[in-house]
Amino acid sequence: MAFELSRYEINRKIRHVLVSHNADMTKINYSFVNRTVYMSGSLVRESHGEFSISIIKGIISELMKLPRVQKVQFDLDNWFINSEPGELNVVKKKGIGVLPVTRYKQ
Repeated sequence: MAFELSRYEINRKIRHVLVSHNADMTKINYSFVNRTVYMSGSLVRESHGEFSISIIKGIISELMKLPRVQKVQFDLDNWFINSEPGELNVVKKKGIGVLPVTRYKQ
């Protein structure tokens, strides 16, 4: 039987991805349950303000490459992100500034 990482190890890898992009870890909550990464709070950079859509796309791509991860689900205060197989929608939420809907084919 192949070695499978524990939930703790996957959560550690998720944290590593977020920290590597300078995410403010005091504003975001995350957890890995049943092959899904759940994220809530605000996704902002620690010292450089907001993330760009391309950086968010990169973060999601890195998370999807982690072992056992099949889906990333978001409930963020400052972004609407819908990640479905083959499509990624990222929209800056109103009240904080609005960016146009951007769709990426994965």
